[in-house]
Amino acid sequence: MTAIEVRRRFGGAISALSFGFLADATSLLPPKWRYAYVHPITRKLLPRQLAALSAAPRPTSVSTSTAPPADIVCALVADKLDVGGIGAVVEMLALGLGAFGVRPVIVCQGDGPRAQRLRERGLQVISVADGTTDISAIREANADVVQVHSAPPLLEKAAIDSGLPLVAVLHNTEIHYTHQQWRRFGVLYSHSAAAVAVSRVVQEFHRRHLPLSSPNRFTTIANGAPDTIAASIDRRREARTLLSAVVGADLKDAVVFVCLARYDAQKNIAGSVASFLRAVGSTSLPIHLVIAGEPSDWVELRRADGIRRWSRHGGRVHLLGNSNAQTLLDAGDGFLLDSFFEGWPVAATEALEAGLPLVLSDVGGAEELVARDAARSILVPNATGQADAVTDARVGLARWRSTRQSNVEPFAAAIVRVAEQITRDRVAGRVVAPVKNIAGVGAMVEAHAELVRRVARSHD
Repeated sequence: MTAIEVRRRFGGAISALSFGFLADATSLLPPKWRYAYVHPITRKLLPRQLAALSAAPRPTSVSTSTAPPADIVCALVADKLDVGGIGAVVEMLALGLGAFGVRPVIVCQGDGPRAQRLRERGLQVISVADGTTDISAIREANADVVQVHSAPPLLEKAAIDSGLPLVAVLHNTEIHYTHQQWRRFGVLYSHSAAAVAVSRVVQEFHRRHLPLSSPNRFTTIANGAPDTIAASIDRRREARTLLSAVVGADLKDAVVFVCLARYDAQKNIAGSVASFLRAVGSTSLPIHLVIAGEPSDWVELRRADGIRRWSRHGGRVHLLGNSNAQTLLDAGDGFLLDSFFEGWPVAATEALEAGLPLVLSDVGGAEELVARDAARSILVPNATGQADAVTDARVGLARWRSTRQSNVEPFAAAIVRVAEQITRDRVAGRVVAPVKNIAGVGAMVEAHAELVRRVARSHD
């Protein structure tokens, strides 16, 4: 090893161990303390500039220009739209419900780019100030039905107090809920005419926290992704060239896996890097990993970076900030996500729609997504155990073992298997067409529209 490489690996080891200790210590704190105090403090102390891939997104094949007259108004009540995948789902519903005769009105806490984008599309968006609202925000929507998408407590209460028929939409396995929050969910559930779970895992998880005597109001509607226009060979080559320039590595002949996820304990970025490096060490294939997302937990990011630099294969892992998702998917050959828990991973759905094989840990929606491309994609056991029984304590224990989690070996083996298939297809000159989207955004929106109509009719 050169002196530079020795310093890199030594610094990486120190960073991985120190930030690992900090991550493990904060895992012992109540979730509220982590998000309210630790994350804001580390965001001030630890940030650094991250490279990002930016490019104009490609047009999609989704059109909302023609729609029948709307005879039902549905209020989509949510928290901040620019945080996490829930805002993306709300946006897809808002843009698509009109095609099925349902006029959406978005009621959200705070404002932001997504809310403004929806207004520019001609949709009504009612933004309320953080921590302050009353029932007037719901009444202003003049809705026939209210869908509640993980709304903050005050908006949730306003929806209940409105007396309108409610549909609770459950987006995640809420491992951080306190007893008080589960009681609050029980109140929402008892007032709801129906409850939508975005995956089987989410439905089973919530059933575990409801009294056995609770009525069965659940239905499952999988999240979708917009139907996209398949990237041409030239477009993929252009995207790969752009990505190579951003990460500072020649990726022309590499097998590139992408992971679109924020740097957060939920997404298990440190474990993902460790598993990928194990895969690199077990194959001669030139595989690379590009992770891109918003750092919501800088300790997780710095720990992952330390694990990367500690390894002699650290140059195969590239950590980017928020980047153009479609360009990254165009540049990639495969998609991986080793999360501890998910409701339904929207980014993985987008990757499948873009034609990328998936390597996913067993979380909400993963089983269903892998089944859509079973010949090329692989489901790997969750590092915490059973997906619908995940808890904050189990996640904390798995984080203690970021470099030696229970699924490191199967995850690494799955990466190698997918990379080998990609290489065989490439050598043979086979262009694998994307799997036809059998449950895209259109199917998702239509299912929601049918449910909204059914709820509205039952309350006439």
